Amino acid sequence: MRVFTQDEQRLLTRIRDGQGPNLYSLIDHWISGVSFQVDTTIDSVDFIFEAQGFNFHRLQEIQTIVIQAVNLLKLFEDKGYIFTFINANQLPPNPFTFGQAAINVPTIPYHFPDPRISKMFCEYSIREIFVTPELDKFINDGFITREEGRANRQWFTTKIALKVAIAALLLNMFFNILNIWIKYSDNHPPANTNAKNQTARPESKVTSDTTIVSDTVVKITTIGINSKIDTIKK
Repeated sequence: MRVFTQDEQRLLTRIRDGQGPNLYSLIDHWISGVSFQVDTTIDSVDFIFEAQGFNFHRLQEIQTIVIQAVNLLKLFEDKGYIFTFINANQLPPNPFTFGQAAINVPTIPYHFPDPRISKMFCEYSIREIFVTPELDKFINDGFITREEGRANRQWFTTKIALKVAIAALLLNMFFNILNIWIKYSDNHPPANTNAKNQTARPESKVTSDTTIVSDTVVKITTIGINSKIDTIKK
């Protein structure tokens, strides 16, 4: 269902609270100094304004509230939020007048030009309005239907699930990158450690070579001595 204006919400609240059991009582808050002449046989509606204080802006206000009121009644009756009925024993004679314009003062009539709105206005002007519990729930839920409320809850749940999934994905990526970095650090130690190891190895090599050279000299010397002894004996 569509979004409702502040005036439309007030109209619906008045219907729910019993302040609008018929079309006249529903819109009487807005029609000070205005009456309506209705002929249901030809679906004709005339606005009657008190001449004093009448202007084009006031005409627009009355047209707007009339259009909003009859369209809301039609919409919510079709949706099952309200229902209406005609009391055939109390039908007024045609044409009839209702409203708040003063009698015996100068007035300005205005014939409402829209036949569709005029027809609905004539129909609801002789009907009584009854409210179902569904309208009360609709208003208490913030002027949204059950279906819209269910859809909003599903969308909220979906958003939470998406946020959790995205957070889990980011955490997974972070830990994967962290593990890769740790493995790389273990396989590639810092450069200064390698330099120290490379410096220590040549020192050990030199010592080892020196030992080998010393052993060779000793052996050679020993062999030389043995040769001299054998010669003397001969």
